[in-house]
Amino acid sequence: MKRLAAIALLALALVPATAAAQATDLTGNWNAKFTMTRPDGTSQSITFTFHFTQKGKVLSGTIGPTPERQWKVEKGVVDGAKVTFVVQQPEGPTLRSFTLTHAKGRLTGTMKLERGGDTGEATVDAERAK
Repeated sequence: MKRLAAIALLALALVPATAAAQATDLTGNWNAKFTMTRPDGTSQSITFTFHFTQKGKVLSGTIGPTPERQWKVEKGVVDGAKVTFVVQQPEGPTLRSFTLTHAKGRLTGTMKLERGGDTGEATVDAERAK
């Protein structure tokens, strides 16, 4: 009986942690920096803004370098701290695939680029806009 009670208490203790992980809401604006390192070792950073709306596990919105150049977030999923989505630039054949982690109020991870057979990767570091 004690063993059953201990298992039940352990299971109940884990429920709040799981609920808290899902309680994260990414809705809002985020300032992001993408940093790419070229084969010669030099790097380039570009700033972007994420405009997210989250409903449950579904993430939608737009991202872009300027208010005039915004691209639609597609296939957006928030699964605990893991955040994934893709963006297809309408003015070019560039597909951006994001795999990010939400921790301590930041989104960090990678963005993979695919453009006409060429590929690249950038690190992503974003914080909620103030």
